Amino acid sequence: MLIHKVSKIGTTANMNSDKGSILAKVFFPEKPPADAALETCMYPKQCESKGMITPEQIESQLKKLKPFKAPGPDGIPNVILTKNADLIIVRLLPIYKAMLEKSLMYKPWKEFATVVLRKPGKPRYDMLKAYRPIVLLNTMWKVITAIITNHITYVMEKHQLLPANHFGGCPGRMTTDAMYLLTNKVKAAWRADKVTLVLFLDIEGAFPNVNPEILVHNLRKRKVPTKYTSFMRNMLREWGMILKFDGYVSDRIPIDNRIGQGDPLLMVLYQYYNVDLLDIPKHPEEDTVAYVDDTFMLASGKDFPSVH
Repeated sequence: MLIHKVSKIGTTANMNSDKGSILAKVFFPEKPPADAALETCMYPKQCESKGMITPEQIESQLKKLKPFKAPGPDGIPNVILTKNADLIIVRLLPIYKAMLEKSLMYKPWKEFATVVLRKPGKPRYDMLKAYRPIVLLNTMWKVITAIITNHITYVMEKHQLLPANHFGGCPGRMTTDAMYLLTNKVKAAWRADKVTLVLFLDIEGAFPNVNPEILVHNLRKRKVPTKYTSFMRNMLREWGMILKFDGYVSDRIPIDNRIGQGDPLLMVLYQYYNVDLLDIPKHPEEDTVAYVDDTFMLASGKDFPSVH
């Protein structure tokens, strides 16, 4: 039995098919209405990028695979791909190049499985919050997105496409760096006989609620090369999922609103999705620091009413 609310009225689901429909709606919310203003937006010139997918990049990613991790819907274990890298690289190279350079997509790789697991230590398991999803993607899809992650990260660092105080997913930056920065700013205000007010923001359901149109808009606005924004646009649409729990396997469920959990692109894409938060401060004594979906905003001044 699974308890959920419909129009603020509690109801129960007893059949696995009903439970699956409810869990799918909770884990993967519907996409919000399209923003008509995006269609007329004028974008700056994109950065130039001559990045190409090479056999060496594919080999490097295949060697990094955890050999006995659970496979995706294609059922191919990672150990098979790792042990046969020398045989499949020549096959994967033209496929990956076509996907990046020609904006082509291989639909079977855009199918994933979501395994529903119970969160340990919960007092009852008839509530939606007692469950969490584990997403299983096809590994050959994850190899190309890992390569593209490296490409975008290189361009991002070379051309400084993101503010310096966006820490998550950036090379050489960690959570502790963000906390050191916060501590430094607060103590600097104290030394100047000022007070600091900090607002901590944690976005709930961050990755499943990503709107693909907004993400592509932000990528283009931040001058990410066109071939990567085109890849993202095609990547983020027409996904399909099957849900697995208690021996039950659902029918295919279409998904049109998310960044794939477990996808190597997850961190770098969310940097662009919420980067506008870092543009909010306008006053010299205001600042914002972000680490993926965690953000804090701070303001310093002579007293608490003024910083509020």
